[in-house]
Amino acid sequence: MTEAENNKQPESKTKIRIIEEHEAAGDLGRAYNFVRATAGQVPGILKCFGARPDFLMGLVDLAYKIHFTDGHISRLHKEMIASYVSYLNQCLYGVDSQSYFLLLAGANEQCVAAISEGRIDEAGLTPAERALMEYTRRVTEAAYRTTEEDVQKLRDSGWNDDQISEAVYTMGMFAFFNRVADAFGIPSQNYLANLPKDGK
Repeated sequence: MTEAENNKQPESKTKIRIIEEHEAAGDLGRAYNFVRATAGQVPGILKCFGARPDFLMGLVDLAYKIHFTDGHISRLHKEMIASYVSYLNQCLYGVDSQSYFLLLAGANEQCVAAISEGRIDEAGLTPAERALMEYTRRVTEAAYRTTEEDVQKLRDSGWNDDQISEAVYTMGMFAFFNRVADAFGIPSQNYLANLPKDGK
């Protein structure tokens, strides 16, 4: 048997093999059980980290502390950022998942559709939210080009430095999640398409 044959993985719907829930045992099985108890399911993005259950557990803890709770900025604003970052990175998995969570966080359907398609002018945002989305775009497209003036525009719009810092954490986190999802080839989970007509 050749080395290539030895390294061949079982067929998968993803480019890099993920470990599904029915395959998980030991530390990974316990990690998946924890995620399922917390979130109701194990999202595809988290299955990408099945090769390192220790990292998966730390990542889940980080995500819930930084993103899935209100902090210096609201969960709604975090989901606006995550949805827009996913759009800018052309990550279909991220756009679908975060648009769904944006809807759950309280955004209306017009706002969700506009942000997920990059139509910020049509999202019905406040001037402060518009400034935040513009900064999100600048950081996502070329963070090294951002300036003190960019940050001052946010301050002038009403955001303080703690809020700006937490916004940047969310931008960076979803840049990471988007890259991992697309490298693995995680398919969209069709959250929005499977919503009932009333959106609940």
